[in-house]
Amino acid sequence: MNLGLKNRVVIVTGAASGIGKAVAQGYAKEKAILALADINLKGLQELKKSLKDVEVYVEKVDVTDAKSCETFVKNVAKKYGRIDILINNAGTAKMGDMATFPEETFRQHAELMMYAPVRLTNLCIPYFKKNGWGSVVNTASIFGKQPGGLISYDTIKAADIMITKDYSSYCAAFNVNVNAVCPGPVDTPLWYADGQLGDQLAGATGMKKKEAIDWFAKTNIPMGRYAKPDEIANAVIFLSSVPAHYITGVALNVDGGMVKSTI
Repeated sequence: MNLGLKNRVVIVTGAASGIGKAVAQGYAKEKAILALADINLKGLQELKKSLKDVEVYVEKVDVTDAKSCETFVKNVAKKYGRIDILINNAGTAKMGDMATFPEETFRQHAELMMYAPVRLTNLCIPYFKKNGWGSVVNTASIFGKQPGGLISYDTIKAADIMITKDYSSYCAAFNVNVNAVCPGPVDTPLWYADGQLGDQLAGATGMKKKEAIDWFAKTNIPMGRYAKPDEIANAVIFLSSVPAHYITGVALNVDGGMVKSTI
């Protein structure tokens, strides 16, 4: 299938690692033009070096900062003359007791995963209108559909799904589709890096990190394993493709069968 992504200008946030990195690699295979953002500039530069025979622009961007987002979008548009696709992917998660979870951490997570997608979508809309075509894919989560025990993450990802639905209605008038992917647990640094969810789960269960991660997969995921980043990236890339353009307002589960709801 020809996805129609060659020479499309694609913005990907949180692109230095995990799902965002896999998304960037997937678009590179489709010969898209990549504009990659992350606070980890070194990671972006290493990724750029690894991507052969494709145009790649990288910029250190703090998506929680409005000015940083505005500057990045303007720089991309100035360099390439257009923006076609926006992938709102930057995110994080933190376990904690709901009764004592720090309000400031909750606010930081909201800035990163709720306000930033709204901000970046609004910044890209004028370019989509100029094109007469565009696509937005937000990285939400199945834990925006059912509780996962992470109060800030679950709440914000539920909001991301509603943001996706609202923008899909708003943007349809100028030929832009807006969708979300809802991953279950994914084999990324969010789980495996020091201090991240694997360590937090180990602390909560009394298990070693790998044991705790494996236990969670076997207990909660029918397929018995975490997703690979490229399995999430494949869904993102398809939803933004030309053949999928009539699909809009969808929050697509990519979760190995975790969600049991019929809606």
